[in-house]
Amino acid sequence: MLTLYRRHLKRCKHRGDGREHLKCSCPIWAAGTLNGKEYRKSLKLRDWARATRRLGELEDPARPRAKPVAEAVEAFQNHIHALEWSTQRKVRNILRQFGSYCSQAGLEDVAEVGVEHVDAYRAGRKLARTTAQKELETLRQFFAFCRERNWTGDNPARRIKAPKGTKPADVTPYTPEEVSRILGACDLIGHGAYERSRARAMLLLLYHTGLRISDVATLARDRIRDGRILVRTLKTGGTVYLPVPSDLQAALDTMPSPRGAATEPRYYFWNGVTSRRAVVGIAERTLAAVFRKSKVPEAGAHRFRHSLATRLLGIGAGEQDAADVLGISPAIVRKHYAKWSVQRQERIAGLMETLQKTVHQPYTAKKRL
Repeated sequence: MLTLYRRHLKRCKHRGDGREHLKCSCPIWAAGTLNGKEYRKSLKLRDWARATRRLGELEDPARPRAKPVAEAVEAFQNHIHALEWSTQRKVRNILRQFGSYCSQAGLEDVAEVGVEHVDAYRAGRKLARTTAQKELETLRQFFAFCRERNWTGDNPARRIKAPKGTKPADVTPYTPEEVSRILGACDLIGHGAYERSRARAMLLLLYHTGLRISDVATLARDRIRDGRILVRTLKTGGTVYLPVPSDLQAALDTMPSPRGAATEPRYYFWNGVTSRRAVVGIAERTLAAVFRKSKVPEAGAHRFRHSLATRLLGIGAGEQDAADVLGISPAIVRKHYAKWSVQRQERIAGLMETLQKTVHQPYTAKKRL
């Protein structure tokens, strides 16, 4: 049960009359118990009739339950705990920034956040268009999560238009010559065989499996058995194995154990002592040095995924096959990875030539009289 009262300002001449005096224009507050918790907040209104209607909305059983922004952020982070740690880190960074804005703006509960607040927050963020788009998508997911739990009645981020011109840059698959240059550059980095052999093994893993750099850096030894590597477990419970080529197996067999690891290390590149973030950072810096030495334009670890998808589709693999290998959906393969290639063109031409040899001609040439 809530009650309304005027909280008289210092300059109000009725301040000495107490809360019972209502005939002034001082701010109206509500106090009492709401959803089993003590409630005492300003309604940010001065009109008594509007405050009365607002009180009815607050006490409506169907209205969103009060949820502090900080608690909602923590709940959402727990909700996404199954995602890649790198994705979780990006979400945490975005929501930490947004939580700080809400605190500075005096927004305590999620239900208090409106479109104008999200607009004001984004206006203070100097981000590139693609980054701004990703941040807006995260905020939409966060408010959708809160709305499903009845912590807010609206998704203010959903009513904000995405930045224009955020089409991702087209990624070109590596050519065989570029892959050779990158592998050759492994001999030009570091101070000895330790760094160079590890770099070569990581690059061959990227080339043959399409794993993400975080998965390569933390690859456990028990995922490679009997000449096959476990690349992922599907949501259905099935597993996807890929054959391990001889060059990759040789690189892994001759690679030294991670520094600081146990006698029988559990991982190929990680000693298991440092944090996941640290070992991934080391792997990224190592490969960045290789890419610089190779002088291959636009070289990067993620580009190997595009290359593998292109090679698979070029030899006749379906979009679902490529999706299973990369751990994504066929729609994502179609949108980002199904690049046109000479191999695909040759395969289609070969299919049409076979078709033309086997089908019955639809017409017969007329005989000359």
